[in-house]
Amino acid sequence: MALVYCSFGKREYGKKPIGISSRGYWEFQCNISGQSRPRLLMGVEPPWEEDHNFWISTPDSLHGWTSPPDMISEIAVFHFTEVPETLLNVFKGQTMISTKLDGDSLQEILALAKKMAPQVLSPVYTSPLEFDLSCLILSLCFLQNSRERHMNIPWDNHSHIANASVSWYCSHMNEGVGIQETADKMGYSVSQLRRIFIETRGACPSKIFEDCRIERAKELLENSSLSIIEISQECGYSNQSSFTRAFKKRFVRSPIKQRKNHIPLN
Repeated sequence: MALVYCSFGKREYGKKPIGISSRGYWEFQCNISGQSRPRLLMGVEPPWEEDHNFWISTPDSLHGWTSPPDMISEIAVFHFTEVPETLLNVFKGQTMISTKLDGDSLQEILALAKKMAPQVLSPVYTSPLEFDLSCLILSLCFLQNSRERHMNIPWDNHSHIANASVSWYCSHMNEGVGIQETADKMGYSVSQLRRIFIETRGACPSKIFEDCRIERAKELLENSSLSIIEISQECGYSNQSSFTRAFKKRFVRSPIKQRKNHIPLN
């Protein structure tokens, strides 16, 4: 359970939001004070509530961070290579879970971040044990504060399959995958997966996946310097022309015009 990144301090996500991307590691993020919330691609149901201030996300989770305008938040964040199996079992196909911590717990986590951040930069002989212990402390804190929410709610298997399908697709869309590959990964036929999506989300997978692609393209146009062709590839379009057609169908303007004129996207 190596700790590969640890940071803490003030953030103004409202002025400088964190773009949507996968971290590649398990992310533990605590909002010590102020307000900050994850940003997700369209089609992924948010698994948190308004008052939640402790989030854990999987390595494949596509998300960013934002805050209300002019809000200064204090955060503590940790990235681990793995987590205990007990915590892993709580995810049940989700890529992000959350809970509410009291003030004392948040201050303990802030103190932990202040202790561990220097060791990430300059590890010592006992650091691997300290990293393991930090992950266990954070996992235990989460589980103790979310026992009722995550342990006593019946598991909706079809919602789990739909959520896991969207999460997997969003993490692999740049590889040009589609419904067939996603269904294969989930262990279902295309027709079975389509029925599950219509039952749980009221739309077929192709509609949800296309929404995810367009939202990802929107994010990259607004918050990256990637070229239009690079964005089309990142979002799984076969060529720039097909990406442009899809973008114009949604927003009634081309990606080039959007970027050139800096027109806000609704």
